[in-house]
Amino acid sequence: MPPRRREPAGRKPALPPGGLLDWSDDWHFDPEALPCRHCGAPTHLRDSRGIAADKVCAEAELAEIDRIVRVYSGDGPPC
Repeated sequence: MPPRRREPAGRKPALPPGGLLDWSDDWHFDPEALPCRHCGAPTHLRDSRGIAADKVCAEAELAEIDRIVRVYSGDGPPC
């Protein structure tokens, strides 16, 4: 008898529905501008780990990670 195929575990998407992160809390802003970890441009914004990151860059990075996971898990189109 062939082994049963394992159902993939439910995976939480990297981005919320709509694809936009909520950075409205005050702790996402820092008065000191530091280089964005993604693009290098100065930014006052900080990600959830407190690292300097533009919101648009962080959303693009999470969308790319989500796309890669979908491709390799078989849930999305091939590269």
